[in-house]
Amino acid sequence: MAYAKVGQRGDIVVQVELDPDGQPGVFTSLCAVTGASISISNEIISVKTSDCADWSAAIQTVKQYGATDASMTIDANWTAESDKDMLQWSLLQKSLRTRLLYPNATSGLVANIDGVALMEGYSTDGIGNEDGNPQTQSLSLQFSGLIVPAYAA
Repeated sequence: MAYAKVGQRGDIVVQVELDPDGQPGVFTSLCAVTGASISISNEIISVKTSDCADWSAAIQTVKQYGATDASMTIDANWTAESDKDMLQWSLLQKSLRTRLLYPNATSGLVANIDGVALMEGYSTDGIGNEDGNPQTQSLSLQFSGLIVPAYAA
């Protein structure tokens, strides 16, 4: 019997092209990430239709795909190095290429997923706490257009 290999830390890495003008194509791995999730949702368009030749036939609902939306949330321990970049992304309302990198992908598996992300939400929590715990950040991203997977050769 063959058991599935469960993903571990480093099997999926969040990366962002922070300086598309000065360093195009250079992706920076986000450090101190404690959790991230990606969500892909498909719009379903429903249309009720009837048989024009047989008025006694039941009305049917026909469904088809519409637009695809993708979003991502990222939770991390706050770091001074990444805070500058994340704050600028949010305040300057940048649209940045964002990547989920699968560094250990083998032939035929997903190697990365790329898309252009807009930062919808930015929050820093635990400021001034007295218990010694690190400050944390939560980022909420919305992708513009499609996200595109690439597969390992």
